Amino acid sequence: MTELTDFEKRIYNCYLKNFRKGQPYRPRKDFSDINPNILVSIKKISYFLNKFPHIKPEEYFEAPNVIFNDDKYPPLNFFTGRTALKNYSLYQKQKENRNPEEQFEEIKKSYQFIALFCVGSKIELNKYLSYKVASTYCWINHYREHRINPYCLFEIGDIMYHLNSIPEDELNLFAQNLNDNIVAYRNRYSNSIKTQNYCKEIIKRISKFIIEELAKKN
Repeated sequence: MTELTDFEKRIYNCYLKNFRKGQPYRPRKDFSDINPNILVSIKKISYFLNKFPHIKPEEYFEAPNVIFNDDKYPPLNFFTGRTALKNYSLYQKQKENRNPEEQFEEIKKSYQFIALFCVGSKIELNKYLSYKVASTYCWINHYREHRINPYCLFEIGDIMYHLNSIPEDELNLFAQNLNDNIVAYRNRYSNSIKTQNYCKEIIKRISKFIIEELAKKN
């Protein structure tokens, strides 16, 4: 029998957990007699998720329970198709459209990602929104991959200016939800002193971190 990697075992146990819809479940440890059809699906999902490493299996399998909470949980082979990816995108949009004060953990992780990206790219934080690889703004690609939360952008620079400088077709391809909702996000951000203070405090820390790390490279 084909051996499963640790990542593939994680995939199947994420599926089992969400299949139970919040009920107790026992993670599978012994895969020696796994059904061949299940094995094929696991391998297909593993191949797919390895192409998109920013997608966490935990969130990929949680998406149907959030988007279609009252429906029967889909079979494993459902997650080998494009419909599962569409559900995942809807799930991310729903998370993003929550009150910003419910998104502090995502905001913190976004700033951590941006800080490491800036250090790796040898740029200061104020260059992040204008930094490109080839002809694409890196931050747009980071948003498309759900690596950054939109609320983290308002303290970095003039996000409205940068959005307006991007061709409409490119925005619709990479960041349609952001383009459609940026005014609403800006208003929510402006109306939440708690979120503003949270972001400003983290910005101070990561700016200092980036400057110090870049100085070490010189």
